Amino acid sequence: MNKLKAINTSQFYIQLFTASLLLYFTLTSDRPKMAIIPILLLISWTLGFMQRRITRRRVNRLRTSENKDVLHEG
Repeated sequence: MNKLKAINTSQFYIQLFTASLLLYFTLTSDRPKMAIIPILLLISWTLGFMQRRITRRRVNRLRTSENKDVLHEG
């Protein structure tokens, strides 16, 4: 696993843990209607994680292709 992927994965899990704790504390508080905030955070961070993974795969595929693409050296 390269360094960027490790950083990305650890950042995602820290954010997931933080949003889960926020969701738990919001649901157990006297204002459970505010639970929409951690739910939106979970959704947005998950979408961001998937977007970075798709982008990383596309960049890696461009680097290994034989075409003279922008990212191809040589």
